[in-house]
Amino acid sequence: MRKILLLSLLVPVLALAAEAGQGETLKQGLMYLGAGLAIGLAALGTGVGMGYAVRGTQEGVARNPTAGGRLQTIMLIGLAFIETLALYALLVAIILLFVK
Repeated sequence: MRKILLLSLLVPVLALAAEAGQGETLKQGLMYLGAGLAIGLAALGTGVGMGYAVRGTQEGVARNPTAGGRLQTIMLIGLAFIETLALYALLVAIILLFVK
């Protein structure tokens, strides 16, 4: 497993390798790669988190329909916090792209 992880981290670096004197191109390529990974992994994580939150709320409403309003309110607050994490990752990706 560690070999696969290490290989997946090294292959993009080798693909972006540049000749001597082209260090700026490598730096820019790595910034694009980092920005893509940041927002991609954040979208994956927040999507999974939102799925679990909605599933839990639906199960709670199915067990106790009278508590549906309270559960929905709590779920929406939780989804707002989860979405904030995705926005922070987007901010990091934008910083990686535009700050030199």
